[in-house]
Amino acid sequence: MLCGDIIRTNIKQAVPKNSKPGVAVSIRHQSFLEFKRYRYLKLAFALLLVLSTLYIWHRNFHFAMPGGTGYGGTPMGYTLGTVAAVLIVWLLWLGVRKRRYRTSRSSLQGWVSAHVYLGVATLFIGLLHSGFEMGLNLHTLTLVLLAIVVISGIYGVLNYVRVPTAMTEKMGDDSLKSLLGQIQTIDLQARKAALQLSDEVNALVLAAARDTRMTGSMFDGVLMRRLRPCPTQIAVDRMQVLAGKLKDEKARAGREVFTLMVSRLAAVQSVRRELQSLAQLKRWLLWHVPVSIALLFALTAHIVSVFTYW
Repeated sequence: MLCGDIIRTNIKQAVPKNSKPGVAVSIRHQSFLEFKRYRYLKLAFALLLVLSTLYIWHRNFHFAMPGGTGYGGTPMGYTLGTVAAVLIVWLLWLGVRKRRYRTSRSSLQGWVSAHVYLGVATLFIGLLHSGFEMGLNLHTLTLVLLAIVVISGIYGVLNYVRVPTAMTEKMGDDSLKSLLGQIQTIDLQARKAALQLSDEVNALVLAAARDTRMTGSMFDGVLMRRLRPCPTQIAVDRMQVLAGKLKDEKARAGREVFTLMVSRLAAVQSVRRELQSLAQLKRWLLWHVPVSIALLFALTAHIVSVFTYW
C-alpha cells in the first residue's frame, strides 16, 4: 500500500536572522521514515498499544462466546475489524490520491510516512481482529492478502531507502544526462578517428553507436544478463585484436579508437546500472498493486459475508 514514487529526502535549511553572505548554511536531510520526529511511528505505536490492551482485557475477562464462535464475531472483534477495514481503505485511497496530490513536498512526505507506519500497524490490528484464529476461508484469505501487501510495501521501503544511496555512490558526480552527453561526444570522436582505418573498424564504431541498447525491461536486473551481445563490448574486444596488427599512423588511430570504445563501454555500463536501479524502485509495484486490488475485493466480500450471516 505504499506510494509508487516516494520522495526520499526533505532538505530543511536553518538560516539565522543575522547570517552573513558566505556563511555556511546548516542543511539537514530528513527521510520520510523520520517525518516530524517519527510522528506516525508514534501514532501507530500508540494505536497498537491501546488496541492490544483492549484485546487482552476483552479476551481474558469478557470473551465467553457459546458454540465455539470465533473471536472475530465478538463485539471487540467487530470493533477491531472496523478499525482495520477503515485503515485499509484509507491507505489504498492514499495510493490513488497521491497521483494527483498537489501540495508541498513536506505534506507528501507526511502522507507517505503515515502510509508506511499505519500500513504495518494495520496488519497487527487484522491479527487481533481474527484472534489469531486461522482457517481455510475467505476471512483468512483477506488476512493473507493484507500480509502480502504489507510485506511487499516493506520491501518497497527498503528499496527507496537503499537504492538511491547506492546510485549516488556508483554515479559520483555524473548524472544520467552527463553520461549520455559523454557517449555522444565519444561517438563523434570515434567516427572521426576511424576514418583512417578499415571498413571493419568503421562498422564496429557505427554498430556501437547505433545498436547498443542501454534501456531494457524491468526484469533485466533479475535475469542478470542481456539477451543480445552488447555491440560496444564487441567493438572493444575486436579493436583490442585489430589495434595490435596496425602500424605507424594507423596504429595510433587504432589505439585512439580502442581507448574511446573502452570509455564508451564504461559510460554505457554506468547508464545501464542507473536505469536498472530506477527499474528496481518500481519492480515491486508489479505485485504490490495487483495484490492491493485483490485485497480490496476480498475485504468487500469479507464484510458482506459477515453482515449477511450476522
